[in-house]
Parts: sequence; structure tokens; C-alpha cells
Amino acid sequence: MGLKDAIRYPTILFGLFLLIISLVLALVSMEARLEHEELRGTLSPGSHMIYSDKIVAIVDCNLTLYSLNANVSIYSAGKYYSLELSNNTVVLSDIKGYPRIETDGEVIYTLSVVGYAYPYSWLSPIGFVTMIAGSMLSLLGFASYLQGEMEKVKKKRKKEIRGERNVQGPPWGKDRF
Repeated sequence: MGLKDAIRYPTILFGLFLLIISLVLALVSMEARLEHEELRGTLSPGSHMIYSDKIVAIVDCNLTLYSLNANVSIYSAGKYYSLELSNNTVVLSDIKGYPRIETDGEVIYTLSVVGYAYPYSWLSPIGFVTMIAGSMLSLLGFASYLQGEMEKVKKKRKKEIRGERNVQGPPWGKDRF
């Protein structure tokens, strides 16, 4: 009965294996890559949110707007800009988040974003489920292992008690029955 035997117990061993797999999945899912993306398009009158599905954390962001005649309101990361475009181009270079743009006319935009993307983030829920399964298997295996060890100890004690009896003694002795 020792740690070596406990770790070799199949349920505990498989549970620990799942825990190691979940740790590897968690480390892989946290890998960040610096990526550059340019988003272009035309905004119709109304409210629009311009964003990239790939980039999560923005490092640098530049917004270029062009319109023949439009009033534009831009809200980004706590900053508010109000612009009047009439056949001119405006470049905003100190944007820290994805912009929310409200306009009353057609606006052509280019959003150049540099930021961190997490391409393997989809592995984190799988790692979480694997961690839960590994923990449960390890705990159930440990309980089963301890129960088996207790049964071995009980059998050993019964053998010791039976072995101490004097079966050759007189029939009227206390150990007869």
C-alpha cells in the first residue's frame, strides 16, 4: 500500500492522464499571435459597430473615413469624436477599441487593426470538460483504491486472528467456538 500502487491504479492513472491533457489544452489555447487586419466598407445612415472576429486585444488601430456630405459620431473606448465630412478624408489614429459609428450619410471607411488573436481558444472548453472528467475519475479511483486497501487489511486481520487460535487445545477452552 503506497503511492506507487495508488498511481498505478487504472482509474487514478486515467484521471491523472486526463488532467495532464487538460493542462496541455489550456496552455495551447492561450497562445496569442500578433495579427494585422484591414476592414473596408461603406456605411449607410444609421448606427454601426465595426469589429474583427479574429482580433481580441487591440494594440494599434487607425480609422480612415471619407464622405461627400455626412455628420459622423464615433465612440471608441471611452472617447467620443464628432466629425463633419464634406468631400474630405479624416484619419483617427489614437483609437484603443473597436469603434461604434453613427452617421447621417454614406461613409466609406477603412479600419486598420493590429492586435492579438487567439486562434486556438476553441480548445479551452474542451480542456475544461477534460479537467472536470479527470478530477472526478481521480477522486473516484482514489476512493475505490482506499476501499480495496481496507478490504485487504480486514482480510489480513482475520487471518491473523484465526492463526492465533489454539485449535489443538482442550475442548472446554475459551477458544473452542
